[in-house]
Amino acid sequence: MNNDFNIIWLRNDLRLHDNPAFELANQSGLPISVVFIVPEFWLDADASTPFSYPESYLNTSGLVRISKPKARFLRASLIDLQRQLYRQNIQLQMVYGDPVSLFAQWQQQGLQQVFTQQAQAPEENYWLNAIRQQGTDLTTYNNQTLFSEAQLQDAGLSLTAGQWPDSFSGFRRRVEKHLNADLIKANPPVALTVDDYDLQDHDLQGHALQNRSSQRYPSVPWPTDFSGQNDHLPSSRFNLPGGEDNGLARLSAYIWQYDGLNRYKTTRNQLTGQNFSSFFSAYLAWGCLSAKRVLQEIRYFEHELQANEHSQWLYFELLWREYFHWSMRIHGREYFRYSGLAQHNHFQPAPINPQHWQAWNNATTGVPMIDAGLKELIHSGYCSNRMRQNLASYFIHELQLDWRLGAQFFEQHLIDFDVAINWGNWAYLAGVGNDPQHHPDSAQKTPGGQAQGRWFSMNKQLQQYDPQLHHIHQWLPELSGQDLAQVQAHSCGQQTLAHYPAPVMPVAIS
Repeated sequence: MNNDFNIIWLRNDLRLHDNPAFELANQSGLPISVVFIVPEFWLDADASTPFSYPESYLNTSGLVRISKPKARFLRASLIDLQRQLYRQNIQLQMVYGDPVSLFAQWQQQGLQQVFTQQAQAPEENYWLNAIRQQGTDLTTYNNQTLFSEAQLQDAGLSLTAGQWPDSFSGFRRRVEKHLNADLIKANPPVALTVDDYDLQDHDLQGHALQNRSSQRYPSVPWPTDFSGQNDHLPSSRFNLPGGEDNGLARLSAYIWQYDGLNRYKTTRNQLTGQNFSSFFSAYLAWGCLSAKRVLQEIRYFEHELQANEHSQWLYFELLWREYFHWSMRIHGREYFRYSGLAQHNHFQPAPINPQHWQAWNNATTGVPMIDAGLKELIHSGYCSNRMRQNLASYFIHELQLDWRLGAQFFEQHLIDFDVAINWGNWAYLAGVGNDPQHHPDSAQKTPGGQAQGRWFSMNKQLQQYDPQLHHIHQWLPELSGQDLAQVQAHSCGQQTLAHYPAPVMPVAIS
């Protein structure tokens, strides 16, 4: 009996539309296993990753890769995909363990070829290279970006570290001059025409998973219990359900029902609300939506109605995403150094201040704007882009903690974590990323506490983006009777809030 089979290894491309894997599987003609792998170090802070990051003490920070809100979104996305595949008599097989070891095991069972997306970061590069080195036939494709490598090269963009634009504006000018984004189209879903191959329906440790074949809409088993975390959310908090179906529904609703492309630029910096932002990011991060599909809908809106500054601004956000994705592929490990892309190799990270780190983790920094943002992030897995910038600025410049620890904290909690965007933005705000400014360690401090780099005045940010304290009152109801002046004074270190902790590091007055 011939046991030859192929595998589609899905990672953060959890969708049927605009996914080359399914057409490649059909062309092969062999039975297929559609697999999603959860590495142990995603869930266990004590488990080590086989890839060695620069200054790897960050791996011992006690953080994991997936918090409860993030796990909930991922699980919903997997369930949605499994339902869709089940209609084609295909199982989504979820396995826990080390990808390299698993593929070596499956190769002994008759595995012939693996279809998976290209690596986006050094860790994934390690996996793909190690799997190839043990003799597995690996076919990769790019389904994460708007443009292909060939298209970027045709636009005169060199994908080498020395020649890649060090600023977004340089990248954007090249793209807008030489590439026609109107021609970008997302491919429709492809139905699998090959047979399903069952990988013996067990995980790496041999523990049987539930029998899915008898269920119409089977559940996806989850490997750990997150019940110890507080999942309380304010009743007014907007909830994002995971999955391709929900992502496509959100895309349609935001553009056509909520009229988002007639107000996006105006509302995108708000801290709270139902539709101030597109909320596409989580669906893009897990691949429930493709960037091409989002752009296609933007262009359709502009064709049917009219292009405007709001539709153009959302396109710019897709270009920022594109820029960070290609920058991560080009610079790789450099993004995980303390000195980032800057040539300051003599800089060494300072020891972690345990008081500052504990206050951050507990959302008790004593600065209400920061604590509210942290509570939202920890309990919901999301906070606005403006809040993320404020959190990062306070973490880097006031708490003076290693910026990479902040990036890792975001990685644990964000339901829309994207390795390129997250690490690219943190490096950018630390002054060691794309379009670098002076490293905070070398900056001269001003009387107001500002460091050269990207520092934000928390009190100015609060006055501009939450003057009525809607966001603070939503996440810190104990401050519901306080006004802007009282909160600002307390944040500067003046004890005006009797029952609220003093700031571990006060913010500048203005």
